[in-house]
Amino acid sequence: MGDSAEMIFSGDELLRGDTLNTNQPYLGERLLELGIFATHALCVADDLQAMVAAIRDSLSRRPVILVLSGGLGPTEDDLTREAVAEALELPLEHHEELMEQIRDRFVSRGFTMTENNRKQALVPQGASAIPFAGTAPGFSLVHGDTLVVALPGVPWELKEMWEATVEPRLRSHRGEGPSGRTGQNGQTVTRIRVFGLGESIAADMLKELDWHGRDVTIGTRAAIDGLTIIVRGQDTPEGTKASGAVVARIRELLGERVFGVDSDGLTEVTDELIQRSGLSIAVAESCTAGLLGKRLTDVPGSSDYFLGGVTAYSNQVKTDVLGVPEGLLAQYGAVSEETAAAMAQGAQALLGADCALSTTGIAGPGGGTDEKPVGLVFIGSVVHGVTKVERYRLFGTRDQIRERAAYSALDLLRRRLLDETAAPGAPHSTSRS
Repeated sequence: MGDSAEMIFSGDELLRGDTLNTNQPYLGERLLELGIFATHALCVADDLQAMVAAIRDSLSRRPVILVLSGGLGPTEDDLTREAVAEALELPLEHHEELMEQIRDRFVSRGFTMTENNRKQALVPQGASAIPFAGTAPGFSLVHGDTLVVALPGVPWELKEMWEATVEPRLRSHRGEGPSGRTGQNGQTVTRIRVFGLGESIAADMLKELDWHGRDVTIGTRAAIDGLTIIVRGQDTPEGTKASGAVVARIRELLGERVFGVDSDGLTEVTDELIQRSGLSIAVAESCTAGLLGKRLTDVPGSSDYFLGGVTAYSNQVKTDVLGVPEGLLAQYGAVSEETAAAMAQGAQALLGADCALSTTGIAGPGGGTDEKPVGLVFIGSVVHGVTKVERYRLFGTRDQIRERAAYSALDLLRRRLLDETAAPGAPHSTSRS
């Protein structure tokens, strides 16, 4: 449905696993925002004929855009220019003006350009250079119906060049107007952000919907900070109406688990709620060891409401600093609903905050028992004087469990701040996984 895109990433280091390819999710996300769905993404070795074959194969499917990443440096294994030229049967041309720009960039950084950098001023005949962010210029050209774009593999360089130059060229290539909406075969894309549901559970809750409809399609993308449900509709009055109805039904079916539509991440959404509430917050962390405090302060301006935190890994610190009673620890253990409640209450009292969060659990890989297995986490919260605790069974590696615990704490706070019916009462425990 609608326009498609393809991506080719070159580099032996990507195939060996030496370098994580972060450019693919970035480009996929940016393309989707333009209503373009990436159908193919391929990593290719630094081999000229392999790259030529991959480029020709991609162009045979006539995507609206083919993005090549990597292989634009000055060394012998940087072969993207040569591969595009051979695939399209075009000569490479030297651009002296581009050569001067490269030389000036080296001088501005206190370096002398070497002779092998001269190859970076070569581009296929008819191609336009893309102003560079580092020292590797890219280029773009139109082949048939496809805009071919070559960008460096360095992520920050690729991002800067994509946003400053490629997106405007892509919009122009597709014939978009000032609003950024396409006049033909375009799509509207809505992202529904969800936390606390896995893909299978969300799919079951949404089973009444047609995921592959004529006017609307539904897809998902899972990450540690939540699930994104992607609704794509035709950019027509009928398609927009159908897409809107699907989005409304998804929100109705998933309820409080939806934390935003086309919004920032869970951290930003929760921090915005804290700011709007006018409340201050403190944290007491055991298994997350400071990660929750980091998440709360990742957003600029967090010093307005985040007072501080206590990393209470040992029972002695829980008792001496947070005031958790020794008898409570002896009776229920450090990983318990009761300890999580006492830790949150202790942090609030110690730091004089309006609300507080606590985490205590078993992140593994060892330390679990049949009664308290690895992944068991209790998260405590105090909001408007009311203490609530939720019990979680998290999964993954030690780092993943800690990350999931921190995000789960943010989500608990988000839901509590949205709950205007909260009334004073005894600690309450809810089980989640």
